Amino acid sequence: MRPPATSQNPLRTPLNQIFGSEGNVRILRVLAFATEPMGRTRVARRAELNPSGVRRALDQLAELGLVEAIGSGRNLSVRLRERHPLAGEIRYLFGSEKGLFDRIVRAAREAFAQRDFPATAVWIENPESQVPGTVHIGVLGSPDVVDEAATDVRTHFEEVGRELATHFVIHPYTDADLVALGDGEGERLRDLTLLHGWLPQEWHVSSGGPVRSHHYLEERARMLSTRIAELLPNDPSIVDRTATWLDGRLQVADGREREDLKEWRRILGELSIQQIQAFLREKSERADRLRQSLPFVEVLTPAERREILQSAAP
Repeated sequence: MRPPATSQNPLRTPLNQIFGSEGNVRILRVLAFATEPMGRTRVARRAELNPSGVRRALDQLAELGLVEAIGSGRNLSVRLRERHPLAGEIRYLFGSEKGLFDRIVRAAREAFAQRDFPATAVWIENPESQVPGTVHIGVLGSPDVVDEAATDVRTHFEEVGRELATHFVIHPYTDADLVALGDGEGERLRDLTLLHGWLPQEWHVSSGGPVRSHHYLEERARMLSTRIAELLPNDPSIVDRTATWLDGRLQVADGREREDLKEWRRILGELSIQQIQAFLREKSERADRLRQSLPFVEVLTPAERREILQSAAP
């Protein structure tokens, strides 16, 4: 769309300036969910934006009265200014946005928990070109059942799509398909949300082919756990966000998963940041068992998740 030929009164239409760019939207989304003031570099990392551009955008949002600075110099942090008349509505808007995605995930997981799907794994993909209102679903299965699994999943998501006004595109894969993916196609699997089964990364390790051994999974989980422990001092909000995610997931989880997630919830509720770090690095049977269901990964930004998954490849 071309830039508007005429301007509008900013007193009547302040959202034109507040949401004037995708950068502003990303920054406000980060601040809307923040539980404490954040440094500008951390805001940039969470929003996946260039730090210099974030500084300019934050200055603009501060001029509009929606963001306020705390401290100065290296200790400068920013937060959403709660006294702004639109602050509450902006939090609600981003909460509703997140709620739509959560409803899709919850509806799918509930269905997979109640039915015997022939798929090894089902996940939400993140293709580079994402059409609004369209969700891409990956389905992994053995060659003899993958078509049946994809049809079963497609039928289920047609029901979910009607309820949530969302169109689902189903992509069936076998182990061989994942191994054969090129760099461009493989990108869609680097930021995904697991709905059922095991993460595809356990089958597809860059140029290494399918790997399923218990030793591999255990070593990878230890490396992931160590990297997450390193993140916590700089971003303690990860613990609060993980606890919130666990509260939602526990409503639909069952069996062994539910027991492990309840144990994680107790750990986050009872231990300090330093104690949680120590547990994440701990070498014990209990820690090894719980590391197989690391809930922290679910709340990281796509960039953070890609970074730790790549660094944790044994």
